[in-house]
Amino acid sequence: MSEDYLGSGGRLEGGPADELVEAGYRYEAAAGPRLADGLSTSDLAHVIALAEAGAIPADQSRALLAALLELDAIPGDDFPWDPALGDAFNSREHQLKERCGKVAAGWLSAGRPRREAFRVGLRLVARDAALRLHDACIDLAAALVRLAQRHATDLAADYTYLQPAQPTRLGHLVLAYAYPALRDAARLRRVHAHLDMSVAGAGGSAGSRWPLDRDRLAELLGASGVVPHVKDAMWQWDPYVELVAATATAATHQSELAQDLEILASQEFGIAELADEHSRASALMPQKRNPYALAVVRATAGTVSGDLAGILVALHTGSARTDHFHVLNSVVPRLMDEAVASARLMAAVVDRMTLDATRAGEAARRGFITAADLSDVLAQEAGLDYRTAHHVVGRAVRMLVEAGKDESALTPEVLAEAAMASDGIDLQVDAQVIARALDPDAAADTRLQRGSSAPGETEAMAAACTDAIGEAQAWGAEAAHRAARAHAALRDRAGALAGS
Repeated sequence: MSEDYLGSGGRLEGGPADELVEAGYRYEAAAGPRLADGLSTSDLAHVIALAEAGAIPADQSRALLAALLELDAIPGDDFPWDPALGDAFNSREHQLKERCGKVAAGWLSAGRPRREAFRVGLRLVARDAALRLHDACIDLAAALVRLAQRHATDLAADYTYLQPAQPTRLGHLVLAYAYPALRDAARLRRVHAHLDMSVAGAGGSAGSRWPLDRDRLAELLGASGVVPHVKDAMWQWDPYVELVAATATAATHQSELAQDLEILASQEFGIAELADEHSRASALMPQKRNPYALAVVRATAGTVSGDLAGILVALHTGSARTDHFHVLNSVVPRLMDEAVASARLMAAVVDRMTLDATRAGEAARRGFITAADLSDVLAQEAGLDYRTAHHVVGRAVRMLVEAGKDESALTPEVLAEAAMASDGIDLQVDAQVIARALDPDAAADTRLQRGSSAPGETEAMAAACTDAIGEAQAWGAEAAHRAARAHAALRDRAGALAGS
């Protein structure tokens, strides 16, 4: 095997140390399955560009392309990655020699260091992953909009710090989670645009004397343009940080939703219920129905955030170092697969779960949830400034809670007593005014602002979200089609040049 270790018999003698294999190459080779398609695409595009420029012998380019197409047909998980040979590039080179011979395989590195193969491969894999996560976020947003539309007029309690805050509509609450998902998708579209710029043909860090057309390489790779400066192209890492940061943000939004749903699915709340296929039974306690899918989403979000921190730490090196790409090549494809799977799970959970509108409405009719509305009415109709009105209502609530009474006991007499005790105010307010202010349905419907729980606002926002979802789906379909078209065209061109 030592003959296939890059440098063996040249600048270096022998194969890598066992310790290097265990600590370094095993880690790098393990990234091979996820990078396989990107590495294969990178190699094919490079050899096609050389062949079209007449830079390598025609018979050797035909043999090399035929062998590369054979490797391309092997699924990444089935490829014989061998860390004893070095990284994933070395394993591919070894298999090429087995298929087309040492001479033809030797042309693969003409005008291109191994790191360029990885840079191009990682960029392609990351670009495709950004698109997949984008589409999963849009699926989640669409599921949330559908759920919000079903419950647009159902009464519910909004909560802050797990305390009942204000009456609202259940659909209004649900729709609040759709907007972050749409923003996550927008961030991923911007990152995708950065990753869609080709870094191929850099020739090291200063260019190459080989006739490699960078624009042609970008075309072969299905990229929308070229990163201008070759050294920046070879060593830039910020698009991956942008991708992982956008992924961590999306995963955190999904974790926030998952944690809220876990609370609402508890027996104490009983408002949300996950589908059986997203739940798990207890091995010990037969009565339990655990919302296990939500724990998966939360765990993934924590892992992605940790990966982001790890990547940023690894990047604290000088420029033109391989330290950080040693990490990026392995971590980015893995975390993106996990984040995409988790986002798809979250979308499926929302799509198939049920909400109990009756329980949600009951929660909005207790806990003095209309106290803020009563404060508003006192300020607007009883001649009190808002802070004083707030103080009086707060004192009245305290008096009733200490007496073991609920909001039904909040009478004009209680308010008058609270006003006199707190500020020495002689407060006279009509019982019907208090009754209207304490009605949670009336409170939810008397909001004045655009985007509030007022009648029609949830429906209007859901319609706007639906339009945004449609536009994002169209963008995703076009991006996927363009990538698939380029993927197929590249292999067709390779086949034509290989004579197959």
